[in-house]
Amino acid sequence: MNVLHLGRLAHLRNNPFQQPDALEIIDRGALLVGNDGRILAVGDRSDLAEQSRGARSVDHGSAWLLPGMVDGHSHFPQYHVTAAAGADLLDWLERSVFPAEARFADQEYAQSAAAGYVDRLLASGTTTAMVFGSQFLGANRALFDAAKAAGIRLIAGMTVMDRGAPESLLQTLDQARDGMERLIAHVRSDPLLHYAVSPRFAPACSPALLELCGDIHRAHPDSYVQTHINETPAEIERVARLFPERHDYLDVYQHFGLVGRRSLLAHDIHAGDHQLERMADAHCSVCHCPTSNLYLGSGLFPLQRHVQRNIPVAIGTDIGAGTRFSVWQELAEVYKVQQVQGYRLNAAQLLYLGTLGGAEALDLAHETGNFAVGKSADYLALDPLATPYLAERLDRCESREEQLFCLLHLATDKELRATFVAGQAAWVNCGMPH
Repeated sequence: MNVLHLGRLAHLRNNPFQQPDALEIIDRGALLVGNDGRILAVGDRSDLAEQSRGARSVDHGSAWLLPGMVDGHSHFPQYHVTAAAGADLLDWLERSVFPAEARFADQEYAQSAAAGYVDRLLASGTTTAMVFGSQFLGANRALFDAAKAAGIRLIAGMTVMDRGAPESLLQTLDQARDGMERLIAHVRSDPLLHYAVSPRFAPACSPALLELCGDIHRAHPDSYVQTHINETPAEIERVARLFPERHDYLDVYQHFGLVGRRSLLAHDIHAGDHQLERMADAHCSVCHCPTSNLYLGSGLFPLQRHVQRNIPVAIGTDIGAGTRFSVWQELAEVYKVQQVQGYRLNAAQLLYLGTLGGAEALDLAHETGNFAVGKSADYLALDPLATPYLAERLDRCESREEQLFCLLHLATDKELRATFVAGQAAWVNCGMPH
């Protein structure tokens, strides 16, 4: 049976950085979802009356229905290391992260963490995520299996590295090849699960390992690539020492065939203009992780320079350097980081970065990101009446767009009523009256 979901709808029809009228807000909104979990129609409920005849109706009352959040960068084996101490990126890795990641060799521990990690994503309104997996095969299988059970769309891969870390986290070339091939086979038949070739970052990978990563990606052209780039000056200096024959950080990855349409490079705070131009030419994407960048003191992401070159940008929580699981709440930090650089974003641009923009960066805009007909009905229900002050604040706004702007800055997990994947409630806030 088709299901008609009723609420105030807000989504982006296209890119608001290019088209100012991209935001659509429908007060008496209706989303008609078919048996397969895909959107059959969207619009004002009165306009869908005939088309939805016979459908079961779900009235979300005062809730805003918004596309599911897209998290472009997170680390599964750092699930229990949020808010850990560290002087900077490299010190934080050695002092806090590597010991935490080593625990994922324990299969029982990894399975418990995988279930908790996926539940935290859904409890934050995230329905699509690109994730660095563990260094251990069994832990990665547990992550994929937890995502499958929840119905969430997941891109992930084994984190591979062969230097610059404790021995327990390093792989030989044969171990890395075997693990990647096994996991690619594990997810091949599931349309919601995708494999990402995941070299941790250039300093942790020998040329031979990066060459292997490029070979795997070429052998499986539907795979993704995820890694880190230009996060801190110290990291960039280390790359220059380790790869003196390469022109810059990006050139390292390009040399090994790791930069293309399905490549997402996290951070890119300290990129030169020439690197940005080559990224645009390669049609790769970048992920901005504002809370993580501030927490580690890495720097301020130059969003405007990326937007000007039409480089797709996703938003990432970067758990565990990031200290929250909510992409929705990260969007408020995006605003602040850009504000101090004199680049002012509006509600449409912020919502786009967390939804349709993220889906475009992950080459998944044909599946999710907005309420276009034919896409999966992935959305969250956010009820501002759950918090008296928020309800009062919205009453004093002069437009729905102004209300959305306030929601982007003031709404938290307290107002999240439920998260839906393919039209089904995947997570429900049991502490909120329904």
